[in-house]
Amino acid sequence: MAITLEDLLAHPDLSAQVVAGQAGLGRRGAIRWAHTTELVDPTPWLEGGELLLTTGLGLRDDPEAQRRFVEGIARHGVVAVGIALGISMEEMPAGLIAACEEHDLPLFTLPYEVPFIAVSRIVADAELGDQYAGLRDALDLHRQLLAAVVADAGVAGVLDRVARAVPGIGLLAFDFGGRPLASAGTPCPPSGEVWEALPDDRPRGAALLDGIHLRFATVLLGERAEAVLVAASATPLSQADELAFEQGVAGISLDLARRRSVRESRRDRIEELLDELDAGRIDTEDLERRLERLGAVLPDRFRVLAIGRRQGGREREVDVALYDLIEDLLVEDGRPFVGLAGAHLWAVVPDESNAPARIRTVAASRGWPDVNVGRSRVASGAGALPTAIREAEAALADDGPAPVRDAADLGLSGLLAALRDDVHAADFVERVLGPVLVHDAETSAQLADSLRAYLAHGCRPGPAAEELRIHRHTLTYRLDRVRDLTGRDPRSGEHLVEFGLALELIAQG
Repeated sequence: MAITLEDLLAHPDLSAQVVAGQAGLGRRGAIRWAHTTELVDPTPWLEGGELLLTTGLGLRDDPEAQRRFVEGIARHGVVAVGIALGISMEEMPAGLIAACEEHDLPLFTLPYEVPFIAVSRIVADAELGDQYAGLRDALDLHRQLLAAVVADAGVAGVLDRVARAVPGIGLLAFDFGGRPLASAGTPCPPSGEVWEALPDDRPRGAALLDGIHLRFATVLLGERAEAVLVAASATPLSQADELAFEQGVAGISLDLARRRSVRESRRDRIEELLDELDAGRIDTEDLERRLERLGAVLPDRFRVLAIGRRQGGREREVDVALYDLIEDLLVEDGRPFVGLAGAHLWAVVPDESNAPARIRTVAASRGWPDVNVGRSRVASGAGALPTAIREAEAALADDGPAPVRDAADLGLSGLLAALRDDVHAADFVERVLGPVLVHDAETSAQLADSLRAYLAHGCRPGPAAEELRIHRHTLTYRLDRVRDLTGRDPRSGEHLVEFGLALELIAQG
């Protein structure tokens, strides 16, 4: 802290003596700097917090000037007056003493042999010590913020460390859409009220909310606005508090940049995987290995979501902000598996997740009411992922008015309509029934016809065997061969939709 008047007067090198205004000791604040004057009215050059030093040259013989002098400097926030005796005055004028007593302005004397520069040096050294301490504290906070970022403490960890440096101040961080990210320090007004109190463009500045001072600044990554930091306090921030606040802005920027780097690296790997799935270049075993390396654990029962935006009836690429929003929303469903492929975002969610409704609601609150979601049927196992992706895309492409469209509502004909003209239909048939078709061509085993009859009779082996004019045991054997060749068991029910789609696509040529 800056030096107090009591500490200055107690300094052994000064031999100062208080002669008036003792009631003001400790009440007029710390000394910001020492100022020397011989003017009768120095107030135009005062800012408050000064220790005023004078020989009294213009005051010694004029009690009225002495009164006006004291009245003016007291009103402008001078902390105390020091007068050197033996230069222009041998003793302190009674009028000056009376005026200082009236205004509780401390008045002290200095011996002739003590130069004003000695006083100024003591005050300056204390001020420099404060500045050094401030810089040291700022450097320490900088180190703490870097440690928080490296330790993956997140925005909450950054705010916690800043809050310790600015006691009595509350901190709130929002994403740029207004969603609270973290808070720390003294309790703030409700986040919704704080957000509403900020101007629409929110670059940086100050605002008032029911007498609470709000200091805010936008956190940028490059030229992109990523977040907003707000400090709430009973009074405007001090210079030291401002420095800590700006370090908080920088700390959040570093944390978000690190997270974006990690996030984008994972996105690239997921999108590469989706491209390979789309091209049919990856089998189930390889897919399972790739998912494990990504740390993506598929739920036991999952759905795939295809998420897109429409403008003028045409799909357009989902922008990065929506990508971020969906990843953040899906964190509560586990580590999100989200990727961009073509014009849509793809996400894997648990069977019972209400993610589609949450995505629609939050996207609309951000100004994107045109976000639509296609949802696959329930799937299980990595091998079912490619089919679930196709189902979700077919559902999204449906012309129905519902913003969330389920593949289960399309029926088999609806799914076929979406897939029939798709360049990947042949790949789909190959993935599901390729080994069966090759086996039939080489052996005339009629496995595909047997599977078709089995599905056509509602998976009842008796009527299917009767239609095929074979024994039920023969049909059982053929279904076992389909299972062995494809890795999909027609009797489990898990892959019936895939078999049905593949057979219908073959039938329609």
